[in-house]
Amino acid sequence: MRELIVQVRTQALRAVDAIQVQTCWEIGRHIVEFEQQGQARATYGARLAERLTQEFGRGFDASNLRNMRMFFQTFPIRDALRHELSWTHYRRLLRVESEAARQWYVSEAVRQNWSSRALERQISTLYYERLLASQDKAAVASEADALLAPLRQTPREFVRDPVLLEFLGLPGTGRLLDSDLEQGLMDKLQAFLLELDKGFAFVARQQSISTGNKDFYIDLVFYNYSIPRAV
Repeated sequence: MRELIVQVRTQALRAVDAIQVQTCWEIGRHIVEFEQQGQARATYGARLAERLTQEFGRGFDASNLRNMRMFFQTFPIRDALRHELSWTHYRRLLRVESEAARQWYVSEAVRQNWSSRALERQISTLYYERLLASQDKAAVASEADALLAPLRQTPREFVRDPVLLEFLGLPGTGRLLDSDLEQGLMDKLQAFLLELDKGFAFVARQQSISTGNKDFYIDLVFYNYSIPRAV
């Protein structure tokens, strides 16, 4: 049962990662092919970033748009993107100038299931270059594995990733508490349900009900007056 829960959570996290990576790649492609119109330099300016930031928040400021443009230019084949890697992984990889080193880090990050923090450490300590130069590659790899142990990523760390929270448009990026995360998600869900169809009326949030000697709280209560029943 434990393995099942871990597997399902991992699949959910990777699905969000994959959507974010594809979105960033498509934005980068749009900037290069439509905003720049084939020019070598970015001429879209701060206006696009300002408009997107006003509507979607910090995740689309000028700095991130530059990263997305570089992402498309560095990884121009969409089908070659690895679904195991998040946008945070790819942002780290953009700083690797050597194509050979970059591809090696991509392969190893996937093969060894490195978190973005683990990948950052390997890049910053020139792990690839040290392996190439060392005559005792096993010792270098063993040392790196030992230093990566404290950097294992958990689902809780994932949902507090500022990059992901910016992409989702949740408030309090970088300092979001569990209760704030729940509030943000419930706000989005509430707005979505209210758009479903006519007849839905929002009744309450965290509605308390009692059965026997137990108390329960329903996250959202809606009522459909066209079809008289609570949802």
